[in-house]
Amino acid sequence: MKHGRQMALLDRMLELRRRREYRLGDTVFRLPLDVYTSREVFEREIETLFSGSPLVAGHVDGVREPGSYMLGDWTRQPYFVVRGEDGVLRAFHNTCRHRGSPLIVKEKDEPLRALVCPFHGWTYGLDGALQAIPRAFAFPCIDKRDYGLKECSVAESTGLVWVHPARQESFDPAQYLGAFAEDLAEFNLERFVSYRKVVTEKKANWKLLVQINLEGYHVAHLHKGTFAPNFRDGFLSFDAEGPHLRILAAQTNLPDAENVPKKQRKLVDFVSLFYLLFPNTIVIVRENTILIGRFMPLAPDRTLCSQEMLYIPDKYVGESGQKKLRNLLLYTEVTLDDEDYKMAERVQANLLNGVNETHLLGLEEGLVKLFQEQVGKRLAARDATTADSP
Repeated sequence: MKHGRQMALLDRMLELRRRREYRLGDTVFRLPLDVYTSREVFEREIETLFSGSPLVAGHVDGVREPGSYMLGDWTRQPYFVVRGEDGVLRAFHNTCRHRGSPLIVKEKDEPLRALVCPFHGWTYGLDGALQAIPRAFAFPCIDKRDYGLKECSVAESTGLVWVHPARQESFDPAQYLGAFAEDLAEFNLERFVSYRKVVTEKKANWKLLVQINLEGYHVAHLHKGTFAPNFRDGFLSFDAEGPHLRILAAQTNLPDAENVPKKQRKLVDFVSLFYLLFPNTIVIVRENTILIGRFMPLAPDRTLCSQEMLYIPDKYVGESGQKKLRNLLLYTEVTLDDEDYKMAERVQANLLNGVNETHLLGLEEGLVKLFQEQVGKRLAARDATTADSP
């Protein structure tokens, strides 16, 4: 991010602190609980938000070289992304055209030279073309050109790989992100390499897992034994670009920024910076590491959670550098898995006990309301289109 923009954001945070202006909404809001429990709402979200929108598949580090690939984590729409021998990045549905077996079951370190179905051995090139059928005489009427893998749209931009599982036409992530694309480009996310990726299933609605990242009201209590001292005021500021959000969380040392000459100030020294890439991806940007969290719905009360930490190699050299990385990863896993996401699971378990009819959102929880409004807006637009269809 350009220094001028960093300073403008930092000045805004300092001014908010001086005025003690921590509100993110104008009114208290009551959020119906069926958005977290309804099967009908869940299916509409899948069709509208997840089949109808580009989604972050991961970081480009996983597919830099020919033959490298990443397997889509979401079993509801299985796909994989592979770098061809020609250097072109392609995405395919992870389904053999013979009898539907997954072609890739588990990611391995070795690059691919071809895609061989583990069921009957049908073989495809990295461009998706069907190359060979074992005992081809048993398929006398088959034209191999008609049985290539089904492709889905893929794009790489600002260090991230995007996939649109339900379409083949090209799309531009920069256009989708608007002004935030420039932000991410200026962070040079391509420099980072993967340290560790963990995929786990959480017993909570996907929106609860996203929304816990959208408010700082919980920090003082839920994280009192971990990072609450680093965020004593716990207030946020944000910018919206369409449905996407740029969120800044004030660190305890924010006032110290005024003692540093402006030319030497860095936003991330005093503010935690992260992005919600709608609908389901959180990107936390630090100076030398980034964390990419993705939340893929499996059921109204179950979500596949992918967390990948990446780093700049020359900032973590030798055993001491690797030890710092291990400690940072452990710290991140404790605060997210054992605190944030565990709480989301506990909330989910209580949704049907009949005590509450709604969730009550205060003025510092306005981004939860804003996010839910964006979800509802897209569901309503889809419903209107469906109603108008003959």
